[in-house]
Amino acid sequence: MNFRRWRPELVALIAAAAGTRFWNLFTPNSVVFDEVYFKAFAAHYLDHNYYFDIHPPLVKLLLALFAHLAGISPATMLASSTSPVLLRLLPAFAGMLLVPLVWGILRRLGASRPFAFLGAFAVLLDNALLVESRFILMDSLLLLFGLGAVYLYLVARDAKGGRHWTWLLLCAIACGAALSTKWTGLGCYALVGLVWLWDQKGRAAAWATRLAEVALLIIIPALIYLGVFWVHFQLLPHSGDGDAFMSTRFQATLKDSPYYDPTVHLSFFHKFVDLNYEMFHANQTLTATHPYGSRWFTWPLEQRPIYYWEGEMQANGNQGNIYLLGNPIVWWSIWAFIFAGLSYVWIAERKLRPATLAALAIAAAGYLINLIPFMAVTRVMFLYHYFFSFVFSLIFAVMLWDDLARNRRGHVLPTSNARRSLAIVCIVILAGFIFFAPISYGWSLSPAGLQARMWLHTWR
Repeated sequence: MNFRRWRPELVALIAAAAGTRFWNLFTPNSVVFDEVYFKAFAAHYLDHNYYFDIHPPLVKLLLALFAHLAGISPATMLASSTSPVLLRLLPAFAGMLLVPLVWGILRRLGASRPFAFLGAFAVLLDNALLVESRFILMDSLLLLFGLGAVYLYLVARDAKGGRHWTWLLLCAIACGAALSTKWTGLGCYALVGLVWLWDQKGRAAAWATRLAEVALLIIIPALIYLGVFWVHFQLLPHSGDGDAFMSTRFQATLKDSPYYDPTVHLSFFHKFVDLNYEMFHANQTLTATHPYGSRWFTWPLEQRPIYYWEGEMQANGNQGNIYLLGNPIVWWSIWAFIFAGLSYVWIAERKLRPATLAALAIAAAGYLINLIPFMAVTRVMFLYHYFFSFVFSLIFAVMLWDDLARNRRGHVLPTSNARRSLAIVCIVILAGFIFFAPISYGWSLSPAGLQARMWLHTWR
């Protein structure tokens, strides 16, 4: 399979991803959902006042760097009523790259071009992934790093010689970036490790080579994780609104703090341990509630979206609203097809290709690894915590359909019925995206128009 040639459908997907993610990106120009936190966190790297967050610092550092290069002042970023909308370019770019990335993962897993297009097309026109990528939030970058690590490993496993080590190094960097964005990035990192272990069965490779690969996949992510915290501490030497979360020993190292003592010198290691302990403790003891919080078992059918933004009420009663709500045509059809497809395989005793079985195993593992940890979490959670598992469930469904559409020689059936089925599915997905686009982009709707899009009573 030749991956070096550009495919016209891939070019079209990238262009459409850029259009949907960047179109009218700076509207609304008010603060949307958790932008209030992330713009402030990034600002503190520029005014050097200490802050505290329950997540690792990488994406906030990237936002701060972008703000510095764009000439956005800390005061602008800290203003409560306005959003430094230029910062939305970074997550929007990550959201755009997610579309060709899913195409690449599907191709690497053995999907045919029509079905790789279908999977990427579903990601392109998923309203929830769209919304998350259009604001100053972290999850589009988290998805890019995590799924990017999976793709890079799939490339590395097929490469030889120096190219293998180059791709494996890039995979390790992506793993480190995912882990340094949110601890949930550990899911894709673990999947890479699991697939690596699987690949060792029957592999003709020296133990020295295997140990070198393990060392690379452990040391590089660890160095990146440590490195972003080192930069974090270097840029936050002054007392700030995050002091109260830290020990008095730590606060003694912050200039202008009531506990500041110039004779106290904590090593980087002590600061690193202190902060990571406090992050873990804050995650464990978080008791805040949210009206749009949801439990893990509600996510596959998106029973509870998140209300991100409410526009001003117009004289005629119309109003703009933004919901983090996935395209239900995609979300619900995934599970309908998986159930129907697996039932057919069992009842008809249909044998799937070995390559398909391997791909399904990877997708299922990715789904479960990224979902099971949330079953034990008691603090408030949201629909976006399901994004990794959502993408892997989509990959599973696409790979299953791809196999069932093949003839005994393994070729995709070139029948008009097969092409017509794919076209109909794409049209229905597009129709769902267009129908829900007003509450993804914040377009003005009448009360009746908004209610028409509330298909479940739990969506309001």
